[in-house]
Amino acid sequence: MLLKGKHNIAKVFTDEVEETAVDQIVEMLNQEFVKKEQIRIMPDVHAGKGSTIGTTMTISNGKVVPNLVGVDIGCGISVYYLGDLSGTDWSKLDLVISENVPSGKNVRNKMISEKFQFREMSFELFNENRIQLSKGTLGGGNHFIEISKTGNDYYLLIHSGSRNLGVQVAKHHQDAAIKYHKHNVFDKQGLISRLKSEGREKEIQTELSKIKPIAFNKELAYLEGDLLSAYLNDMELAQCFAVENRSLMAETIINEMGWKVISSFDSIHNYIDLDDHILRKGATDASNGKHLVIPLNMRDGAIIATGKGNEDWNCSAPHGAGRVMSRTKAKENVSLAEFKNTMQGIYSTSVVESTLDESPFAYKKSDLIIDNIHDTVEIKKIIKPVYNFKAKD
Repeated sequence: MLLKGKHNIAKVFTDEVEETAVDQIVEMLNQEFVKKEQIRIMPDVHAGKGSTIGTTMTISNGKVVPNLVGVDIGCGISVYYLGDLSGTDWSKLDLVISENVPSGKNVRNKMISEKFQFREMSFELFNENRIQLSKGTLGGGNHFIEISKTGNDYYLLIHSGSRNLGVQVAKHHQDAAIKYHKHNVFDKQGLISRLKSEGREKEIQTELSKIKPIAFNKELAYLEGDLLSAYLNDMELAQCFAVENRSLMAETIINEMGWKVISSFDSIHNYIDLDDHILRKGATDASNGKHLVIPLNMRDGAIIATGKGNEDWNCSAPHGAGRVMSRTKAKENVSLAEFKNTMQGIYSTSVVESTLDESPFAYKKSDLIIDNIHDTVEIKKIIKPVYNFKAKD
């Protein structure tokens, strides 16, 4: 599917796109900052807050909208291959996680690792101590801890991000983008330079007062220049924090269970790749040979794959199955009995009323993703869950 706006065209790698998502994509294509960028939308596309989940685009104009990355900067999935875990008592694992990995809005009572260094942040964080205590915590929503397997090969998957740090970075810099556009800094600077070059310095204030505010979409206000550099700096710190967050959870679980890691990899899906200049919002790196994971849902497991480096896909792949029901709609339409029935055979104490919005029924059917990704990844295996943990509050 091709979607066209005022300044660009987006290729969407599925024909099943909700109307709200189409509207969001077209609105983005109507913005000046997308000129000449290559925009590709992943098969798990669905509407998100402020921007569309599944968006990938090149970044060559020196203009970035913080909202396009979103609030959970650096969110991703860490995958640990653990070998044969046959015979494991999953109730023991559930207790280990419940007692050692805070979830939902909870943070730790005390730090269990060195402080994360925020000295290079471009702004002062609110309640930095709470952010430090959130390192090694899961969060809520679609974040999860899962054990999946194929045959006797077992994998630990941890899905989490930068917690409240990402929220603060996104909000601070999107506010800065709005302020930047509201005051027409770019128009004023150009006008001042022109008047000075013409020897009309005395007219500057008069001419500035004639500038009328320009209407703009606040959710898609972009940064450039020094403001963009500050955002990219803070975004990169948040990405590092997210990696450390997942690593600390994994270390805690693996040590408590007495397991050994054979191999591991990280699959990040909310970030800007500063080396290849590609923004991925709900999409993961599928560069040639890159290991990646695409979770499907709590019941159907995840795809382990390697990237093909397909430039027409912006060397990207979907980050999951994508929602077909909003959280509210899922809780209105899915019963707990249906949820429990479809999750039979998978150990989980998280199949409860409060997680109905994360049930398999809330997501697109797995085949819709599997059938649409062969051009961008080589599927190595599909692993099935035996244990799943999500925040229940």
